[in-house]
Amino acid sequence: MLKLLKYDLRRRRERILVFSAIAILIQPALWISNPRVDMKLLTLNLTVYMVLAVAFLLVAAFSYIRNLRSYQRRLLPVSALQTVLSPLLLALFLLVIVVALIVIHLGIYRLFDPLEFLPDDLWSAGVSMAVQFTWSAGIMMIMSMFSITAALSLHSKWRIWIGVAILFILQNGVAFVENTMFDIYFVGVDRTFNFEMYNYQMRPDSGLTIRYMSDNPGPLLFETAIACLLVYGMVQMVKQRIEL
Repeated sequence: MLKLLKYDLRRRRERILVFSAIAILIQPALWISNPRVDMKLLTLNLTVYMVLAVAFLLVAAFSYIRNLRSYQRRLLPVSALQTVLSPLLLALFLLVIVVALIVIHLGIYRLFDPLEFLPDDLWSAGVSMAVQFTWSAGIMMIMSMFSITAALSLHSKWRIWIGVAILFILQNGVAFVENTMFDIYFVGVDRTFNFEMYNYQMRPDSGLTIRYMSDNPGPLLFETAIACLLVYGMVQMVKQRIEL
């Protein structure tokens, strides 16, 4: 599996480096154009990294499409499960890079500014948000890959639109079921940054409150089950494609 990851990274390294360089070069421009470090600047920084994360997910998705379409790839001694898991591992690796860049960037800000407007528990809340973002992005990646696999398994001229419809149904269907069963959903990446900030005057314990966090493990277990079913379905479709 690591060999497949190294192979995919080698083939996509130019795009990865270009996207990373653009995101990193934008950050000093934002810093210079803002007179001080505040929530507005941090929001702009975070938006750039969100765009970078989406670009990385697209890189992993297009890598998966190319592998499915490549006849030479089918000749390699690679199992259907490895074909499915290798782009997921690539996406996870790239998302870790984005999280690392965010941490380094925030650390640089800390060197030049105490950032007193941020709560003391920022790092613990940040870890929770990073884990939530990685999980949500991973689920979205699995749903996208399932839609791609289903579309490429069809021999219809409408297969692209069928894939888009499958993705739309999956995303909204899982969110609807989670909201109905648990009154909360994790699958949306937008929920990652849904939090409220308090100060000492408004709330005794202060800090960040992450609104999507819950003691109920139901949504997480539900999404885990959905992810396993989707991966199983992809493996079966890839097997049939290899046998054709």
